[in-house]
Amino acid sequence: MTERTPPDTTRILLVRHGQSVANAGGKTADNITNPLTDLGRMQSLDFAERLDCKPTLFVVSPFLRAQQTAEPLRRRFPHVPVEEWPVQEFTFLEPAHYTNTSEEYREPHALAYWQRQDPAFLDGPGAESFVQFLDRAREAIHRLVSANPGGCIVIFTHGFFMQAFRLVLLFPNATDAELMSNFQRFHLVNLIQNTDSLEFAIRNGKIRLIGQPRLACFTLQGETSHA
Repeated sequence: MTERTPPDTTRILLVRHGQSVANAGGKTADNITNPLTDLGRMQSLDFAERLDCKPTLFVVSPFLRAQQTAEPLRRRFPHVPVEEWPVQEFTFLEPAHYTNTSEEYREPHALAYWQRQDPAFLDGPGAESFVQFLDRAREAIHRLVSANPGGCIVIFTHGFFMQAFRLVLLFPNATDAELMSNFQRFHLVNLIQNTDSLEFAIRNGKIRLIGQPRLACFTLQGETSHA
Protein backbone atom coordinates (compact mmCIF):
# COMPACT_ATOMS: atom_id res chain seq x y z
CA MET A 1 0.00 0.00 0.00
CA THR A 2 2.76 2.44 -0.94
CA GLU A 3 2.19 3.32 -4.63
CA ARG A 4 1.40 7.01 -5.18
CA THR A 5 -2.06 7.47 -6.68
CA PRO A 6 -2.64 10.11 -9.43
CA PRO A 7 -5.39 12.62 -8.57
CA ASP A 8 -7.73 11.31 -11.31
CA THR A 9 -7.52 7.75 -10.01
CA THR A 10 -9.72 5.92 -7.52
CA ARG A 11 -7.77 3.71 -5.17
CA ILE A 12 -9.62 0.59 -3.98
CA LEU A 13 -8.57 -1.51 -1.00
CA LEU A 14 -10.36 -4.79 -0.37
CA VAL A 15 -9.74 -5.91 3.21
CA ARG A 16 -10.45 -9.34 4.63
CA HIS A 17 -11.96 -9.34 8.11
CA GLY A 18 -9.94 -10.22 11.21
CA GLN A 19 -9.89 -13.68 12.73
CA SER A 20 -13.43 -14.86 13.44
CA VAL A 21 -14.71 -17.44 15.89
CA ALA A 22 -15.19 -19.84 12.97
CA ASN A 23 -11.62 -19.19 11.75
CA ALA A 24 -10.39 -20.13 15.22
CA GLY A 25 -12.25 -23.45 15.13
CA GLY A 26 -15.26 -22.43 17.19
CA LYS A 27 -18.92 -23.19 16.59
CA THR A 28 -21.09 -20.37 15.25
CA ALA A 29 -24.83 -19.89 15.02
CA ASP A 30 -24.59 -18.91 11.36
CA ASN A 31 -22.35 -17.28 8.78
CA ILE A 32 -23.87 -13.83 9.25
CA THR A 33 -23.38 -13.30 13.00
CA ASN A 34 -20.00 -15.05 13.30
CA PRO A 35 -18.01 -12.47 15.36
CA LEU A 36 -14.35 -11.61 15.70
CA THR A 37 -12.15 -13.19 18.33
CA ASP A 38 -9.93 -11.07 20.60
CA LEU A 39 -7.10 -11.71 18.15
CA GLY A 40 -9.33 -10.61 15.29
CA ARG A 41 -10.03 -7.32 17.07
CA MET A 42 -6.30 -6.78 17.61
CA GLN A 43 -5.65 -7.49 13.92
CA SER A 44 -8.32 -4.96 12.97
CA LEU A 45 -6.78 -2.32 15.21
CA ASP A 46 -3.34 -2.96 13.73
CA PHE A 47 -4.70 -2.59 10.21
CA ALA A 48 -6.37 0.70 11.11
CA GLU A 49 -3.16 2.07 12.60
CA ARG A 50 -0.97 1.24 9.60
CA LEU A 51 -3.28 2.29 6.75
CA ASP A 52 -1.35 4.86 4.71
CA CYS A 53 -4.18 6.62 2.88
CA LYS A 54 -6.99 8.94 3.94
CA PRO A 55 -10.21 7.07 3.09
CA THR A 56 -13.02 8.85 1.28
CA LEU A 57 -15.56 6.02 1.58
CA PHE A 58 -15.97 2.91 3.69
CA VAL A 59 -17.88 -0.01 2.20
CA VAL A 60 -18.84 -2.82 4.57
CA SER A 61 -20.27 -6.28 4.16
CA PRO A 62 -23.55 -6.99 5.99
CA PHE A 63 -21.78 -9.78 7.92
CA LEU A 64 -20.80 -8.98 11.52
CA ARG A 65 -17.12 -9.92 11.36
CA ALA A 66 -16.48 -7.49 8.51
CA GLN A 67 -18.37 -4.71 10.26
CA GLN A 68 -16.38 -5.29 13.45
CA THR A 69 -13.14 -5.19 11.45
CA ALA A 70 -14.10 -1.77 10.12
CA GLU A 71 -14.72 -0.27 13.56
CA PRO A 72 -11.15 0.83 14.44
CA LEU A 73 -10.66 2.55 11.09
CA ARG A 74 -14.06 4.19 11.34
CA ARG A 75 -13.04 5.57 14.75
CA ARG A 76 -9.82 6.90 13.23
CA PHE A 77 -11.76 8.61 10.42
CA PRO A 78 -15.17 9.33 11.97
CA HIS A 79 -16.38 11.69 9.24
CA VAL A 80 -15.89 9.28 6.32
CA PRO A 81 -19.24 8.05 4.94
CA VAL A 82 -20.12 4.37 5.30
CA GLU A 83 -22.15 2.27 2.87
CA GLU A 84 -23.25 -1.36 3.16
CA TRP A 85 -22.89 -3.28 -0.11
CA PRO A 86 -23.57 -6.96 -0.90
CA VAL A 87 -19.89 -7.92 -0.62
CA GLN A 88 -20.57 -10.65 1.93
CA GLU A 89 -18.94 -14.06 1.93
CA PHE A 90 -20.05 -16.87 -0.37
CA THR A 91 -22.70 -18.94 1.45
CA PHE A 92 -22.89 -22.11 -0.65
CA LEU A 93 -24.29 -24.47 2.03
CA GLU A 94 -27.88 -24.20 3.25
CA PRO A 95 -27.54 -22.34 6.59
CA ALA A 96 -30.37 -24.17 8.38
CA HIS A 97 -28.46 -27.46 8.15
CA TYR A 98 -25.34 -26.08 9.85
CA THR A 99 -26.53 -24.03 12.83
CA ASN A 100 -24.05 -24.10 15.73
CA THR A 101 -21.43 -26.04 13.81
CA SER A 102 -17.70 -25.57 13.20
CA GLU A 103 -15.72 -25.29 9.99
CA GLU A 104 -14.33 -28.77 10.70
CA TYR A 105 -17.85 -30.21 10.82
CA ARG A 106 -18.80 -28.45 7.57
CA GLU A 107 -15.61 -29.42 5.73
CA PRO A 108 -16.83 -32.70 4.11
CA HIS A 109 -20.05 -31.00 3.04
CA ALA A 110 -18.09 -28.11 1.55
CA LEU A 111 -15.83 -30.57 -0.28
CA ALA A 112 -18.88 -32.32 -1.74
CA TYR A 113 -20.20 -28.97 -2.95
CA TRP A 114 -17.00 -28.13 -4.83
CA GLN A 115 -16.76 -31.65 -6.26
CA ARG A 116 -20.16 -31.21 -7.94
CA GLN A 117 -18.61 -28.59 -10.24
CA ASP A 118 -22.06 -27.17 -10.95
CA PRO A 119 -22.02 -23.35 -10.89
CA ALA A 120 -25.83 -23.16 -11.03
CA PHE A 121 -26.41 -25.54 -8.10
CA LEU A 122 -28.33 -24.19 -5.09
CA ASP A 123 -27.95 -26.15 -1.85
CA GLY A 124 -31.17 -24.77 -0.38
CA PRO A 125 -32.87 -21.68 1.11
CA GLY A 126 -30.36 -19.04 2.23
CA ALA A 127 -27.58 -20.41 0.03
CA GLU A 128 -26.47 -18.96 -3.29
CA SER A 129 -25.09 -20.54 -6.43
CA PHE A 130 -21.57 -19.93 -7.70
CA VAL A 131 -23.13 -18.03 -10.61
CA GLN A 132 -24.91 -15.68 -8.20
CA PHE A 133 -21.71 -15.28 -6.18
CA LEU A 134 -19.67 -14.27 -9.25
CA ASP A 135 -22.44 -11.91 -10.33
CA ARG A 136 -22.13 -10.08 -6.98
CA ALA A 137 -18.41 -9.63 -7.57
CA ARG A 138 -19.01 -8.38 -11.11
CA GLU A 139 -21.68 -5.98 -9.92
CA ALA A 140 -19.33 -4.54 -7.28
CA ILE A 141 -16.68 -3.99 -9.96
CA HIS A 142 -19.21 -2.36 -12.29
CA ARG A 143 -20.47 -0.13 -9.50
CA LEU A 144 -16.96 1.03 -8.63
CA VAL A 145 -15.86 1.64 -12.20
CA SER A 146 -19.08 3.45 -13.12
CA ALA A 147 -18.83 5.81 -10.15
CA ASN A 148 -15.02 6.30 -10.14
CA PRO A 149 -15.33 9.01 -7.49
CA GLY A 150 -11.59 9.40 -6.88
CA GLY A 151 -9.98 9.18 -3.48
CA CYS A 152 -9.51 5.96 -1.53
CA ILE A 153 -12.33 3.47 -0.98
CA VAL A 154 -11.80 0.82 1.70
CA ILE A 155 -14.03 -2.24 1.38
CA PHE A 156 -14.32 -4.57 4.37
CA THR A 157 -15.20 -7.96 2.99
CA HIS A 158 -14.26 -11.66 2.97
CA GLY A 159 -11.67 -14.04 1.56
CA PHE A 160 -13.70 -15.86 -1.09
CA PHE A 161 -15.29 -12.61 -2.26
CA MET A 162 -11.86 -11.04 -2.66
CA GLN A 163 -10.73 -14.04 -4.70
CA ALA A 164 -13.80 -13.83 -6.93
CA PHE A 165 -13.26 -10.08 -7.41
CA ARG A 166 -9.76 -10.49 -8.76
CA LEU A 167 -10.44 -13.76 -10.60
CA VAL A 168 -13.16 -12.22 -12.80
CA LEU A 169 -10.80 -9.32 -13.53
CA LEU A 170 -7.95 -11.64 -14.46
CA PHE A 171 -10.10 -13.84 -16.70
CA PRO A 172 -12.93 -11.68 -18.06
CA ASN A 173 -13.70 -14.09 -20.91
CA ALA A 174 -13.84 -17.28 -18.85
CA THR A 175 -17.12 -19.09 -18.31
CA ASP A 176 -18.53 -19.50 -14.82
CA ALA A 177 -17.87 -23.23 -15.09
CA GLU A 178 -14.19 -22.59 -15.88
CA LEU A 179 -13.89 -20.18 -12.98
CA MET A 180 -15.50 -22.65 -10.60
CA SER A 181 -13.29 -25.54 -11.66
CA ASN A 182 -10.20 -23.44 -10.91
CA PHE A 183 -11.46 -21.42 -7.95
CA GLN A 184 -10.18 -23.62 -5.13
CA ARG A 185 -6.73 -23.97 -6.72
CA PHE A 186 -6.54 -20.21 -7.23
CA HIS A 187 -7.64 -19.65 -3.63
CA LEU A 188 -5.03 -22.00 -2.17
CA VAL A 189 -2.05 -20.71 -4.17
CA ASN A 190 -3.04 -17.07 -3.54
CA LEU A 191 -4.23 -17.41 0.04
CA ILE A 192 -5.61 -14.29 1.73
CA GLN A 193 -4.99 -14.13 5.48
CA ASN A 194 -7.06 -12.24 8.04
CA THR A 195 -6.82 -8.44 7.50
CA ASP A 196 -4.79 -8.90 4.32
CA SER A 197 -5.71 -6.35 1.67
CA LEU A 198 -5.78 -6.28 -2.12
CA GLU A 199 -5.25 -3.04 -3.98
CA PHE A 200 -6.82 -1.91 -7.25
CA ALA A 201 -6.87 1.36 -9.17
CA ILE A 202 -9.57 2.81 -11.42
CA ARG A 203 -8.55 5.26 -14.11
CA ASN A 204 -10.07 6.18 -17.47
CA GLY A 205 -12.92 3.76 -17.00
CA LYS A 206 -10.68 0.75 -16.34
CA ILE A 207 -9.77 -1.11 -13.17
CA ARG A 208 -6.42 -2.80 -12.64
CA LEU A 209 -4.67 -4.76 -9.95
CA ILE A 210 -1.83 -3.10 -8.05
CA GLY A 211 1.18 -4.92 -6.61
CA GLN A 212 0.12 -8.52 -7.28
CA PRO A 213 2.71 -9.63 -9.90
CA ARG A 214 2.66 -13.35 -9.13
CA LEU A 215 -0.94 -13.61 -10.36
CA ALA A 216 0.34 -13.21 -13.93
CA CYS A 217 1.71 -16.75 -13.70
CA PHE A 218 -1.66 -18.32 -12.95
CA THR A 219 -3.32 -20.05 -15.90
CA LEU A 220 -6.98 -20.96 -16.29
CA GLN A 221 -7.86 -23.71 -18.76
CA GLY A 222 -4.64 -22.90 -20.62
CA GLU A 223 -5.28 -19.15 -20.63
CA THR A 224 -2.78 -16.76 -19.02
CA SER A 225 -4.16 -14.15 -16.65
CA HIS A 226 -4.59 -10.51 -17.68
CA ALA A 227 -2.66 -9.17 -14.67
